[in-house]
Amino acid sequence: MDYRPVPDTHEDALDAALVYAFSPERGPDYTPEGPDRPDSFHPRAMYDAPAERRDDPSADDLTVVCGYYDFSMQIRGEVHEAGGVSAVASPPEYRREGLVRDLLTAVHREFRDDGVAFATLWPFEFPFYRRLGYARVNDYSRTTVAPDALSSACPPAEGTYERLDPDDWARADDVYAAWGPADLRLDRSEEWWRTRVFQSWQTDPYVYGWTAGDAGDDLGGYLVYTVEDGDDGKTLAVSEFAYRDREARGHLLRFCRNHDSQVERVRIPSTADERLFDDLDDPRAAETEVRPGPMVRLVDVAAALESISYPVDVEAEVVLDVRDDTCPWNDQPFRLRVAGGRGTVSAVETDAAGVTLGVGALSRLVVGSHGSDRLVEIGEVEVDDETRSDLAAAFPRTEPFLREGF
Repeated sequence: MDYRPVPDTHEDALDAALVYAFSPERGPDYTPEGPDRPDSFHPRAMYDAPAERRDDPSADDLTVVCGYYDFSMQIRGEVHEAGGVSAVASPPEYRREGLVRDLLTAVHREFRDDGVAFATLWPFEFPFYRRLGYARVNDYSRTTVAPDALSSACPPAEGTYERLDPDDWARADDVYAAWGPADLRLDRSEEWWRTRVFQSWQTDPYVYGWTAGDAGDDLGGYLVYTVEDGDDGKTLAVSEFAYRDREARGHLLRFCRNHDSQVERVRIPSTADERLFDDLDDPRAAETEVRPGPMVRLVDVAAALESISYPVDVEAEVVLDVRDDTCPWNDQPFRLRVAGGRGTVSAVETDAAGVTLGVGALSRLVVGSHGSDRLVEIGEVEVDDETRSDLAAAFPRTEPFLREGF
């Protein structure tokens, strides 16, 4: 098996594998129609070609596939490059052979070689990706409510609603940069806005903004949505609900409420701890479900630990015995010295590590989704008494929230 980029001439074979993996009812020969993939998406595959064409395999030699987006995201207040793993698919004739594991190990090695220390994904199955070193880093909520039940959450009509198009991406980006938790927020490019927000593989969404003044002024907020038609009626399904302040939030809710003659319900995503209950006359009108969110892993432990920032008042030295079954270059003890807000790392040979943990637990510590005490409590970290306070001080918990689907 050879790992390599998927050329444009094999795109139909790639799409067929993806469609059958995620929409098997369409069959293995279905070729979807949709917008071109952005330049930031890089398809990869394992090829099983006979010797005579190993250097130039055909589309028939493609076995398992995936892709990744290269983007930047905030981690502990600074922007870092990351790889967004997506479109992992294995045709049924190649399953249960460990090929996806081999494929993703090769992707992780490519990231490391390119100087990218972080990988993230939305899992189709959490246990599968946990075995590959990924760990869940945030949850999210989805609130479903009848539009007329939003009336008590809506301020009096004021300002202007306007339909946004891709050329408005910079105005929307200003709101996005001010919206909600900063950690794990993507540093969106113009291409990302045009191809990942204003377009979709299924149905291009609607994007509307609200301004306190006239159309064309600075946006106070925006929402991205589609209308889903099901057996139980129509749903205004919001995928992004972004605002600068509570006033703008209220006017976006008013926009949703104004669809009461068209849809039976509105569905709005948010952070796991945000609720509409306090805004509604009848809190029982809203149903909120909390769902597990994306996963992150360090693909280069040493580089990640040296790249992030630490509290400037912390001076500490800890030895981390890291367990990583799929990235062998991470599977060893590391000495981390923290001073002046930065860390230095060296590989060591020792049986006296103060901390023993898997790469998934370390990933949670690094991005701040879990504190060390919590990870000890749930059995993901072993730490001696002398090291425990230093570990907690070096990796304080933050509030990361990755909103992007990819």
